[in-house]
Amino acid sequence: MKTVKVKCPAKLNLYLDITHRMPNGYHIMEMVMQAVNLFDTVYLTLNDTGEVALSMEDSPIPADQTNIAWRCARLLLDETKSRHGVEIRIHKEIPSEAGLGGGSADGAGVLVGLNALLGSPLRMERLIELGARVGSDIPFCIQGGTAMVRGYGEILEALEPLDDCRILIAKPAKGVPTAECFARYDASGKPYGIPGTPLIKKAINADDLSAVCKLLYNALEEAADLPEVQEIRQIMLESGAAGSRMTGSGSAVFGIFPRSEQLENASRTLKKLGYYTRRCSPVEYGATITE
Repeated sequence: MKTVKVKCPAKLNLYLDITHRMPNGYHIMEMVMQAVNLFDTVYLTLNDTGEVALSMEDSPIPADQTNIAWRCARLLLDETKSRHGVEIRIHKEIPSEAGLGGGSADGAGVLVGLNALLGSPLRMERLIELGARVGSDIPFCIQGGTAMVRGYGEILEALEPLDDCRILIAKPAKGVPTAECFARYDASGKPYGIPGTPLIKKAINADDLSAVCKLLYNALEEAADLPEVQEIRQIMLESGAAGSRMTGSGSAVFGIFPRSEQLENASRTLKKLGYYTRRCSPVEYGATITE
């Protein structure tokens, strides 16, 4: 049976605000997201078992029915009424519990790759709708690039590509479970935001990276409740970053640097303190079949 390989970019939240909380507990978001060249790789092989089999290489993440990738595969097979099964193997490079969308990137890769193996019965718009049923970041991880994201993640507006820039990601050993972070935000009693996304959208579309860096925002940063997040941000800013924020619900932090030597200095300092670091840059695509 044929196998496809899908490259699945991580995401950063350049802007994240919570506009309100629904009675069912879901949060309505307004965000600006950016795909970057930090990738998980998803391998999919079609078979005749009718079942979904998932394996995770060198990862503690459960490879069972709770896994986003497994759920996306099962959803697509059911949606297309396919009698096929699929074997999925995932090689992880995106850290987990980091706010980098690793699980969502894998789910996006499964939807894109499995749809191709089945002969592409569904358009991207339908894949995005299906992805939103499983996770709010999956629609963006399918589309990628630079985009404004609203609602439950299903409303996407592509923006001009972010200027090619130097980005450093750093993460403490401790992760932040997404549900816990949102629960702390809700318990804080903070009013839900009046989004400032029009300002950062204007800056991105005007190719004004300096303004973008000044407008970086994450409403969940305080709720993550990790001193390491602020330590990483401080080191990045003191090293010359034009802007730095936590991404998603954490615990990863990113900084955008005007010069390579500033980024390298920050990376060396952070590594000495035991933090994971990774240099990356923007990409203009989401989950992409490479072979």
